[in-house]
Amino acid sequence: MKAVSGPRGITAVLAATLLLGGATATAQAEPTNPPTPAAPCDYPSVCFVKDGKVVYTYDEVIPWRYLPERLPAPVQVINTRHESIWIGDTKGGAECVQPESIVDKWLGTLETLRIDDSVECRLT
Repeated sequence: MKAVSGPRGITAVLAATLLLGGATATAQAEPTNPPTPAAPCDYPSVCFVKDGKVVYTYDEVIPWRYLPERLPAPVQVINTRHESIWIGDTKGGAECVQPESIVDKWLGTLETLRIDDSVECRLT
């Protein structure tokens, strides 16, 4: 390799470094979406997932119903249905889960479920 010396050589090296450095700084990889994992819950089900395992599954429209056991957070609620569902906690709060969606509950304890025959989140 030939040594670069003198002011002209140093300028050439600096220019090449800046040019390559600038190209490297602006070059970005195309973002890729990670593969979607298969849902542990098939249509038309509502599933409660705790520690990565499905603990409860419901398939039909039901009025408010207590779960067999309370589920302390963290819990994932998967609604594969085309209708909305409601989940209730031990403090009397209720939350609608939209059709075909997943909700992660990080706080509280779930104890009730209602599966509607409507896509709208309205308690009637």
